[in-house]
Amino acid sequence: MKEIDKTKPILVTGGTGYLASWIIKMLLEDGIDVHATVRDSSNTAKIEHLTTLANQSSATLKLFDADLLKKGSFEEAMGDCELVFHTASPFIISDIKNPIPSLLIVLIHIPPTCFATR
Repeated sequence: MKEIDKTKPILVTGGTGYLASWIIKMLLEDGIDVHATVRDSSNTAKIEHLTTLANQSSATLKLFDADLLKKGSFEEAMGDCELVFHTASPFIISDIKNPIPSLLIVLIHIPPTCFATR
Protein backbone atom coordinates (compact mmCIF):
# COMPACT_ATOMS: atom_id res chain seq x y z
CA MET A 1 0.00 0.00 0.00
CA LYS A 2 1.28 3.46 -0.90
CA GLU A 3 2.31 5.77 1.92
CA ILE A 4 0.70 9.20 1.79
CA ASP A 5 3.24 12.01 1.51
CA LYS A 6 2.05 14.40 4.22
CA THR A 7 4.38 17.13 2.99
CA LYS A 8 2.17 17.61 -0.07
CA PRO A 9 -1.25 19.28 0.09
CA ILE A 10 -4.50 17.34 -0.04
CA LEU A 11 -7.35 18.61 -2.19
CA VAL A 12 -10.87 18.72 -0.78
CA THR A 13 -13.53 19.60 -3.36
CA GLY A 14 -16.75 21.30 -2.29
CA GLY A 15 -14.86 22.98 0.55
CA THR A 16 -17.80 24.88 2.05
CA GLY A 17 -19.95 21.76 2.39
CA TYR A 18 -20.63 20.02 5.69
CA LEU A 19 -18.58 16.89 5.05
CA ALA A 20 -15.74 18.78 3.36
CA SER A 21 -15.52 21.25 6.24
CA TRP A 22 -14.98 18.41 8.71
CA ILE A 23 -12.37 16.79 6.46
CA ILE A 24 -10.56 20.13 6.15
CA LYS A 25 -10.68 20.62 9.92
CA MET A 26 -9.16 17.19 10.60
CA LEU A 27 -6.44 17.59 7.96
CA LEU A 28 -5.43 21.02 9.26
CA GLU A 29 -5.38 19.70 12.83
CA ASP A 30 -3.01 16.96 11.63
CA GLY A 31 -0.73 19.64 10.18
CA ILE A 32 -1.51 18.79 6.56
CA ASP A 33 -1.75 21.63 4.03
CA VAL A 34 -5.09 21.72 2.24
CA HIS A 35 -6.24 22.95 -1.14
CA ALA A 36 -10.02 23.39 -1.14
CA THR A 37 -12.33 24.23 -4.00
CA VAL A 38 -15.27 26.55 -3.44
CA ARG A 39 -17.79 28.16 -5.76
CA ASP A 40 -16.82 31.73 -4.82
CA SER A 41 -13.83 32.50 -2.60
CA SER A 42 -14.81 36.16 -2.49
CA ASN A 43 -18.01 35.30 -0.59
CA THR A 44 -16.59 35.80 2.89
CA ALA A 45 -19.78 34.66 4.62
CA LYS A 46 -19.53 31.24 2.94
CA ILE A 47 -15.83 30.72 3.67
CA GLU A 48 -15.58 32.33 7.11
CA HIS A 49 -15.63 29.00 8.95
CA LEU A 50 -12.79 27.75 6.75
CA THR A 51 -10.75 30.89 7.36
CA THR A 52 -11.26 30.44 11.11
CA LEU A 53 -10.04 26.83 10.90
CA ALA A 54 -6.96 27.90 8.92
CA ASN A 55 -6.14 30.67 11.40
CA GLN A 56 -6.18 28.13 14.23
CA SER A 57 -3.77 25.80 12.44
CA SER A 58 -0.08 25.69 11.71
CA ALA A 59 -0.93 24.13 8.34
CA THR A 60 -2.09 26.21 5.39
CA LEU A 61 -5.42 26.33 3.61
CA LYS A 62 -5.53 27.59 0.04
CA LEU A 63 -8.92 28.21 -1.56
CA PHE A 64 -9.58 27.85 -5.29
CA ASP A 65 -12.67 28.89 -7.21
CA ALA A 66 -13.98 25.93 -9.21
CA ASP A 67 -17.12 24.92 -11.03
CA LEU A 68 -18.01 21.25 -11.52
CA LEU A 69 -19.77 22.08 -14.75
CA LYS A 70 -16.70 23.80 -16.23
CA LYS A 71 -14.05 21.49 -17.63
CA GLY A 72 -10.56 22.23 -16.35
CA SER A 73 -11.58 24.43 -13.44
CA PHE A 74 -10.03 22.00 -10.91
CA GLU A 75 -6.61 21.73 -12.54
CA GLU A 76 -4.91 24.53 -10.61
CA ALA A 77 -6.31 23.30 -7.29
CA MET A 78 -4.99 19.78 -7.92
CA GLY A 79 -1.47 20.96 -8.62
CA ASP A 80 1.06 19.12 -6.42
CA CYS A 81 -1.70 17.44 -4.36
CA GLU A 82 -1.06 13.99 -2.98
CA LEU A 83 -4.69 12.99 -2.55
CA VAL A 84 -8.21 14.16 -3.41
CA PHE A 85 -11.32 14.03 -1.23
CA HIS A 86 -14.05 14.64 -3.79
CA THR A 87 -17.14 15.86 -1.93
CA ALA A 88 -18.35 18.52 -4.38
CA SER A 89 -21.75 18.16 -5.95
CA PRO A 90 -23.51 20.20 -8.62
CA PHE A 91 -26.07 22.67 -7.29
CA ILE A 92 -28.82 23.13 -9.82
CA ILE A 93 -32.25 24.11 -8.55
CA SER A 94 -34.25 25.05 -11.63
CA ASP A 95 -35.20 23.50 -14.96
CA ILE A 96 -34.26 19.98 -13.92
CA LYS A 97 -35.82 17.60 -16.40
CA ASN A 98 -33.34 14.78 -15.90
CA PRO A 99 -30.90 15.04 -12.97
CA ILE A 100 -28.66 12.19 -14.14
CA PRO A 101 -26.46 14.22 -16.55
CA SER A 102 -25.89 16.90 -13.90
CA LEU A 103 -24.88 14.32 -11.33
CA LEU A 104 -22.67 12.38 -13.73
CA ILE A 105 -20.67 15.51 -14.55
CA VAL A 106 -18.96 14.91 -11.19
CA LEU A 107 -17.50 11.73 -12.65
CA ILE A 108 -16.52 13.32 -15.94
CA HIS A 109 -14.42 16.36 -14.98
CA ILE A 110 -12.63 15.42 -11.76
CA PRO A 111 -11.06 11.96 -12.37
CA PRO A 112 -9.36 12.87 -15.69
CA THR A 113 -7.82 15.93 -14.05
CA CYS A 114 -6.55 13.76 -11.18
CA PHE A 115 -4.86 11.34 -13.57
CA ALA A 116 -3.50 14.09 -15.80
CA THR A 117 -1.64 15.74 -12.90
CA ARG A 118 0.22 12.54 -12.02
